[in-house]
Amino acid sequence: MKYVCLAALLLVSSAGFAKDPTQIGGDKYMLAEQNFTIFGSSDRIVAKLMRQAIEFCHAKNGKEAILLQSDGAEAVPGTINNSGQLRQAAQGATGTIYFQCGASEPAASASSSAAMYENLAKLKALLDSGAITQSEYDAEKKKLLGN
Repeated sequence: MKYVCLAALLLVSSAGFAKDPTQIGGDKYMLAEQNFTIFGSSDRIVAKLMRQAIEFCHAKNGKEAILLQSDGAEAVPGTINNSGQLRQAAQGATGTIYFQCGASEPAASASSSAAMYENLAKLKALLDSGAITQSEYDAEKKKLLGN
């Protein structure tokens, strides 16, 4: 019975808390999540949040979710000193994404070219992490490159 309770606690605590995106202005939103075990990964959290953003934008206005920024921190196990006292508590992995529903207004400048390549790199990271499929990557890349 003790092991069943422990397993259930681990499953519940590793799920984090799903919630609706927070609007941060216009059609821009933020999603954040924390994994409460040391077995989490910030990449998996960001991928999960991006899937949630895609579903949100499709349901909201039928537009694509465009990643603006993502960040996260990996899980850190706790440490105990030589006398058995807790030195540092364990911390779960975290992930945050900022996204918008639909394409942004095009800006004609040298910085927009740099931003385009930065967005391509972020898009490739999403593909590599499994947050988006190859066909989604190809479609977004085509939009970014204006083809």
